[in-house]
Amino acid sequence: MEGSNMAQKASSKYDPTFAKEVFEKVDSGEEIKKCMQCGVCAASCPLADKMEFSPRRIFAMIRAGERDKVLASGDIMLCTSCYTCIVRCPRKVPVMEVMHGLAHYALRSGFVPRKESSKFGKAFWDCIYKTGRVDEGVAARTYYLADGLVAGAKRGLEMKDIALNMLKHKRMNIMSAIPGIQGKKIKNIASLQKMLDKAEAMGKGGSK
Repeated sequence: MEGSNMAQKASSKYDPTFAKEVFEKVDSGEEIKKCMQCGVCAASCPLADKMEFSPRRIFAMIRAGERDKVLASGDIMLCTSCYTCIVRCPRKVPVMEVMHGLAHYALRSGFVPRKESSKFGKAFWDCIYKTGRVDEGVAARTYYLADGLVAGAKRGLEMKDIALNMLKHKRMNIMSAIPGIQGKKIKNIASLQKMLDKAEAMGKGGSK
């Protein structure tokens, strides 16, 4: 009787519902099935000391059904795409791709694991979508103004030394500071936008 209770208690910690959701809706989510919890990814990650939950633990939490805890974790947005985890993984799990997939899925699901990273990512993406390239000044301006004109002006002044150096070395156009200016568009921007729209639509349908 005691053994049965212990087994029931242990099994109650695992809910396959969230794992199935990840496998079906997160980019590269099915790759988590290959993970054998060896911990090589955690030991290899250059930002492991900044994480509360390493990739290995994130994968274990997914299997345990801890949906809100995983999608609200700032750790899924810390990946710098260094590829070290993928190179060293004995099962060749694309850890980096899974972490990025989880971050995108979290945002689509209404979670904002890292507010500032999310705002900058949106500014960066908007710049690419509208012009086909990244204008450092436009991306920075859009990011700074995300919290309003006053907050944006304050942050801009805090970064004035960097801005002046970028202007000096022709890495930024002074016109970028003017709201509404988007920079020069690439040729056939409409074709790129059509492709990006299609990719986004496919992404919302999951990894399959």
